[in-house]
Amino acid sequence: MDYIRMKSCAKINLSLDVLRRRKNGYHDIESLMQGVGMYDVVFISDDDDPQFVDIDSGVYATQEIWIEGVRVTFAINRLELVMGTDNLALKGIRALAPEFKKRGVEHTRYMSLIIDKRLPIAAGIAGGSGNAAVAMLGWNYIEGNPLSLRELMEIGSQVGADVPFSIMMNAAMNREELADLPGIEEASVAAMTSGIGDVVDPVEPIHRHVIMVNPGVAVSTREVYEAIDALPKDAREPKGLWHNMMEGYTLEAYEEARELKAYLESLNAEHVLMSGSGPTVVAYYGTEETAEEDFIKLKDEICRKGREWQMWLTETGKEL
Repeated sequence: MDYIRMKSCAKINLSLDVLRRRKNGYHDIESLMQGVGMYDVVFISDDDDPQFVDIDSGVYATQEIWIEGVRVTFAINRLELVMGTDNLALKGIRALAPEFKKRGVEHTRYMSLIIDKRLPIAAGIAGGSGNAAVAMLGWNYIEGNPLSLRELMEIGSQVGADVPFSIMMNAAMNREELADLPGIEEASVAAMTSGIGDVVDPVEPIHRHVIMVNPGVAVSTREVYEAIDALPKDAREPKGLWHNMMEGYTLEAYEEARELKAYLESLNAEHVLMSGSGPTVVAYYGTEETAEEDFIKLKDEICRKGREWQMWLTETGKEL
């Protein structure tokens, strides 16, 4: 039995400009994206009995589904998440299957795909896209790495806008497990991403200690894009590093996100920026000591006001 366990890391945006809306409804962007040390855990094997996996306690929704002749036993510990082929991880498997067939890969007939979900949902940190990325990297590993990193990224663009970067970044974050992946030397935890997310160019990472806070509200990315489309042209000029064009709408529409960013800006961070369409807000620090001090202050604020904010102290621009 072949088996792999990988971290499915979140991403954050150190810049995010929305350049234009295409005729097909997609948007061209420019964004500096980096991976962070927050992750789900994904298990993949060529066996359809997932009982061997050592996972955290909890209730897992389980489903069996056939994808291109493969019987997939899928399990996830967030019961509110979509099951079936609309789940992004399963979409990644579905996108990969015909590519194996084209290349004559005699792929496994059985698969277990188990996601130990630890990241917040609909938070602007590409948790679902990371799951798709790692599912694709993991199945490619199980089959002996017939596809290269760039080939996987190209296929991933069919699955979602953040998937190509998530494949590159998660390959870097799981470099030891994926040492035999063709093209692994190009994998990076940081990249300039453009087009609709399908153009991914690795860059030198910007290392920072970060506090990430999620206020627990779900943001509609579609609504954010619609609000940007309605802006006058001069309000959509690209601004580059440490600016996120998407956060204007989210901060206006969601009071908790607005209060959260204002509080983080009152601390000692170098920069405070929403990730993606939000509502996760990220505070960036040059030193671990300052980040830790502010993290303690934030804990006290949450306790004092009875907030239900989720918070993490971690790093960005660094392989795990």
